[in-house]
Amino acid sequence: MNQTKKLTKEEFVEQLSHRKISADDVLNKLAEELYAFEKKYKMRSEVFFKIIVGTPAEDIPDFLIWASCYRSYFRLFQSRFSVKGLAYAV
Repeated sequence: MNQTKKLTKEEFVEQLSHRKISADDVLNKLAEELYAFEKKYKMRSEVFFKIIVGTPAEDIPDFLIWASCYRSYFRLFQSRFSVKGLAYAV
């Protein structure tokens, strides 16, 4: 069985900083993490994020990681699309 080796945080940052990992790869890894949380807690990340941020529950380690992962995914996803590149049909 061919399993993908999990990277440590340091290895991930190292590869990212040397452009060995594309933005698409990062998005995919973040999406996998989000899916795991969604499956574990039976809740969509968007819903979780809206109800948890700014509450004391946000400090629970699992929720802190989930919220950080969601923020990173959302920001990277947004950065992939430029408003300049969009054409508006009138």
